Amino acid sequence: MLEGIKTINTDNIIKKTLYHLERVKINKVVMLPVSEKENVAVSEWARNAPDIIIPFFNPPERLDDSKGIKEIIEKAILDDNYKGFKIMVSFRKKKLNDKILYPVLETAHEHKLPVLFHTGYPPPGTQKSVLTFSNPIVIDEYVNSFPDAKIIIAHMGYPWVDNALALAVQYPNIYLDISNMTYMMPNRLKDFLVYAKELIGLDKILFGSDGFVPEMIEIAVNYFNNVNFLTKEEIDNILGLNAQKLLKIE
Repeated sequence: MLEGIKTINTDNIIKKTLYHLERVKINKVVMLPVSEKENVAVSEWARNAPDIIIPFFNPPERLDDSKGIKEIIEKAILDDNYKGFKIMVSFRKKKLNDKILYPVLETAHEHKLPVLFHTGYPPPGTQKSVLTFSNPIVIDEYVNSFPDAKIIIAHMGYPWVDNALALAVQYPNIYLDISNMTYMMPNRLKDFLVYAKELIGLDKILFGSDGFVPEMIEIAVNYFNNVNFLTKEEIDNILGLNAQKLLKIE
């Protein structure tokens, strides 16, 4: 998969990632932690490249103290400069309507912030029953209560793409990302994008790489060099302009 991708020989993962971002002309990137421990790493990346890295925050997903969670996430947003939330509760055997998420959704609504949910299938080899907890349809239970929270359904909700698109049709604050689909299922992605274009247009489709090495950023972007079913304007929107509007980047 990585054959033909030029890279640099360095042990500095931040430097290597920035190299590949520059090669594919990506000048902003959202960094997503999958655990509380990774929040610190994401913050470090943002300090090293503040003009490029946009840090998101993984809130506590095991605590039952809603008040405590609210204080933690308010500090993350107001004091520590995180710009949104990454939700991984399906990996903690919690569904996407678990009450632990309500303080996060309240904060996102109050501050008009994005909340990106892992939905659908987990990475190959995951030894957890993630699919049981990952159907995005349960978002329907509460999305009307938080209209100013920008809810992003990762991986287009696959294998529940119909559910994800139905939610995006009904609710203006729901978006879908295509992270890892460019290299995991490029042919299916074509079908999904054509379907999305018919239903909602492509203004709520967000690019993502979700690669485990920096070279995979290029693979994800290069997918769009070979498509013949999208216009240049549509590709530009997916690759960055949609996210620019969502994140209110000047």
